[in-house]
Amino acid sequence: MSIYQYTESFKIKYCDVDFKDECKVSTVLSLMEEVASGSADELGFGYAYIQPRGLAFMVSNLCVEFLQPIRLGALVEVKTWPLPPTKVTFQREYLLASTQDEVLCKASSRWCLVDMKTGKIVPSKLIENQDYSTYNTTQVFEDVKWKIPTFAREEGALGFTITIANSEYDHNMHVNNTRYADYCLNCFSLAELFMLRLKSFSISYIKQCKEGDTLSFYRKKSEDGRYLVHGWNQSGELVVQSWIGFEEDYA
Repeated sequence: MSIYQYTESFKIKYCDVDFKDECKVSTVLSLMEEVASGSADELGFGYAYIQPRGLAFMVSNLCVEFLQPIRLGALVEVKTWPLPPTKVTFQREYLLASTQDEVLCKASSRWCLVDMKTGKIVPSKLIENQDYSTYNTTQVFEDVKWKIPTFAREEGALGFTITIANSEYDHNMHVNNTRYADYCLNCFSLAELFMLRLKSFSISYIKQCKEGDTLSFYRKKSEDGRYLVHGWNQSGELVVQSWIGFEEDYA
């Protein structure tokens, strides 16, 4: 039996890239979301399986490493496979590669299964149609740092604010996870980003945001040289944390 892997190919379009014609983080997260959904459908626990049961998968953490920029017009193969779940956590791995099989980006994500009526996380055993002994157990990172350091709002500098409207929503009736990547990167100016190349992006989703919420994003440079970006809502509740690594861009 071959080791399971799901693959889709995508061409990077004008709407997918930033001002440097490089794939946006939110685009990468969107491609990951697409292949995760396609893989779940293929394995039999996708939207058609969970939606009638009143359940939804929601991503809780993402870690992404960029090995080189993904440029406008590139043909990218996005590969994914799920790991056997723990009691309440589903982990999924990703590789983004060129058509020459050169790895451009690798990522890992953690998901939870949520009861849409109660909003509570439910056990993974509610997915009853899987033989986890057959799953691919390969992990793209040797050691994933899921926990992102926290700072107090007064320790950071305000970088971006937004009031949530309907265009941010997905079919789970909350802000789609990909949108937060744009919010976090909006804490940096064009002048700064012209001189930098993104190397890593980690994000933790803490609290769902809804229409009418006003989010304020603050940034702080961490001791290891990466940037921490946290978002708080109008009630002072922390809703999202990210950790962003850059290198100087000499291109």
